[in-house]
Amino acid sequence: MPTAHHAAWLVWAVITAIVCVMGVRMRGTPKGARFDRLIGLTLALGYVVVNIYWFSPPNLAWDDSLPIQLCDLAALCAPLAILTRRRPLRVLLYFWGFGLSTQGFFTPTVAPDPTLGKFWMHWINHGAVVGGAVYDLVVCRYRPTWRDWRFAIIASLLYVALIFGLDIATGWNYAYVGNATPEQKTLVDVLGPWPLRVLWIVLIAGGAMTALMLPWTIARRLKLRGTNQ
Repeated sequence: MPTAHHAAWLVWAVITAIVCVMGVRMRGTPKGARFDRLIGLTLALGYVVVNIYWFSPPNLAWDDSLPIQLCDLAALCAPLAILTRRRPLRVLLYFWGFGLSTQGFFTPTVAPDPTLGKFWMHWINHGAVVGGAVYDLVVCRYRPTWRDWRFAIIASLLYVALIFGLDIATGWNYAYVGNATPEQKTLVDVLGPWPLRVLWIVLIAGGAMTALMLPWTIARRLKLRGTNQ
C-alpha cells in the first residue's frame, strides 16, 4: 500500500484511539453523554461533507456519486447508531463496518494522491464508518448476537439483490456487483468473471460477517463454563 494510504491509516488509528479513551473515561457520566452526542454529530457532519463533495460539479457522476454504496449506507448508520442507540443501526454498523467497509482500508479504490479531493473523501467516509464501529463497540459497549447476525445477513442479501438489479439495468457498478471492476486493484479483480464473481462476493461477505461472531460466541461459552464450575 502506498505511503499516503499508510499515513491515512496512522492518522485514523491515532484519532480513533484518543476518542475511544476519552469516551471510556467519561462513560456513564453527563459529560460522557454529551461526548457521545458530539461524536455522533461529528460523524453526521462527515457524511454531509462527503456527499456535498460528490454531488458538486464537476464531481457529480450518476454511476458513482449516489450514496448507495454499502460503505455510504454504513456511514449513515454510524452517527444514527451512536445518537439513537437503535439496535438495527448498531447491528449494521458493526457487521458492515468491520466485516465489509474495512476493505476500503486494505484495498483503497482511490489513487494515493492527497492533492485529490476524492482521496480525502474516501478516508473521511471509511474512517468514519470503521471508527464509529470501534467507538460503538468500545465506548457504547455494543455486543452482537446471532440474532443480530441473521438480521445483518438478510439486510445484506436484500441490499445486494436491489443493487445488482440496478447495476444490470443501468450498466453501473455500485457495490462492485456490476459488470466492471474498480480503477484500483481490489479483491474483486481476483474473483473471476462476472456475473459468477457476484456469488463469491456474497459468500466472502457472509463469511466475514460470520467470523465477526466467533470471538463473542467463544467468550460467552467460556464465561458460561466458568459460571458452571
